[in-house]
Amino acid sequence: MRQVELLDLVVEPDEYKVYRVQGSDRQEIELPKLSFELLMYLIEHAEKVCTVEQITAAVWKNTIVSSETITQRITLLRKALDDDPKQPKYIESVRGRGYRLLVKPIEPSAVTPKRFSFRVPVIVALVSITAVLYWMLGKETPVSDTATTNTEVQTSNPVELLIERGNYYFSTGQGDNTNSSIELFSEALKLEPNNQAALIGLSLALSKSVCRYNQPAELAMEAKQYALQALGLNGSDSDKSKAQAAVAYAWDCLGSLDQALAAYMVSTELDAKNYASLGSAAHLLETKGELIQAYDLTVKAKQLQPNNHMADLQISRIFELLNFSSKAQLNYQELFVLYPDNVFINEAYPRFLYFQGRLTEAKSELEKVLKRDIKRHEVFVYYAELVWLLEGKEKALPWFKAAAEVSTGTSYPNSLVQILNNQLTVQEASKRLGDIEETVERGDSWPINYIEASLIALWAVKDQNAALGYLQKAVQLGYLNSEYLALSPLFTALKERTEFYQLIDDINQRREKMHQKFLAAYPPPEV
Repeated sequence: MRQVELLDLVVEPDEYKVYRVQGSDRQEIELPKLSFELLMYLIEHAEKVCTVEQITAAVWKNTIVSSETITQRITLLRKALDDDPKQPKYIESVRGRGYRLLVKPIEPSAVTPKRFSFRVPVIVALVSITAVLYWMLGKETPVSDTATTNTEVQTSNPVELLIERGNYYFSTGQGDNTNSSIELFSEALKLEPNNQAALIGLSLALSKSVCRYNQPAELAMEAKQYALQALGLNGSDSDKSKAQAAVAYAWDCLGSLDQALAAYMVSTELDAKNYASLGSAAHLLETKGELIQAYDLTVKAKQLQPNNHMADLQISRIFELLNFSSKAQLNYQELFVLYPDNVFINEAYPRFLYFQGRLTEAKSELEKVLKRDIKRHEVFVYYAELVWLLEGKEKALPWFKAAAEVSTGTSYPNSLVQILNNQLTVQEASKRLGDIEETVERGDSWPINYIEASLIALWAVKDQNAALGYLQKAVQLGYLNSEYLALSPLFTALKERTEFYQLIDDINQRREKMHQKFLAAYPPPEV
């Protein structure tokens, strides 16, 4: 039986087992199958840097995953092996390149070992991210099929190399790396102005900089033009599907929900296996309050890409709105632990606790998020509201200010700061309300627009009837967060109005109808 020694570890590849040996003591380390295969791949390529693309191809086979998924699996493997990432003795992170096994394996057996063979191409991921959720678009880059040697990506084409590195930096999910991907795709287009992959990559990266990193909306307009240029080029239906998804993402980041949804659906018609577009369309349907259709599409996306944790997050949110609270909580908790760098997951679990009325727990979990240095205005707004409810309004105001500073170009947190500090005159507020109405008429039909309008009417104009009217418009656009309306201190002035509670009842009745419709179509989620 083959054995591999790594310092104090003994690995038995044929048995899928790992042991820590200390003297005569031999303790088994439990590893999930994916973690074990990841370890074996690193062993097979010990002391060489293994890129994210190579690891994806070897361990996840034909499934496309983001670099964040690889990072989380490395984290789990390190934890199991008791390996400190700051002072690693087994696995080293090589910034911007990948991972390396530091230890040279020793095989004491004289028998020629059977080596693991990974005969699959390297996969490079393009991640398409919506305004609230990020879904992946796959782009394959075939390389030489080599079973037992380190499959370093080789290319003599500078454009292909620039695109490959652009995809890599884009997939890492960090602001600076997104900027690097923009530069790389731009350089590729200088060499080949009509390269479809580079056009799609640049479009997605520009949109991502707007949606996720609060860059000017003009960049999303620019992104749309690159995506339309890519769409006009010859290519397979799969390529056109990706280009159409890039168009949709640009619309998404510009706030045009209905146009984005229509474009995502066209993308899925061009390629029924484009799980990225399926997931993005599902998210927008959930935003519009169409929970059953959103669930159908998310399940399809999940079947096509089983390891996509963003699909798990979306399903959790749908379960929450369908009143399967226990299942939603279990999902949120697991994701919160496994993906500490994901901004959406960091927002989702504390938000769930808040909406459940578990204020102290929600505040505690948000404090963990703040320590993780997650800069998202929703996180600061929810924390501000919890501080207000638990400690008073004055202590909350600095957190509302922090939310506005994180997203200087986003209207909602800035409006909150202005109305709570009495910085809007009635005339200014009325103009702002008119601007919001025009924004919705132009196609920005996100319900949050009318939530913002309701608060401006309530706090700055002092018109409760107008505030209730705007809330009703938000509900008509699909707003379903009845728990938030009932709990938020921002709506306290409306809590003496019967019309306010009637509106909450209307939301709850709509959700209950969808709950029953779900049970008629699907078994209840297991807890």
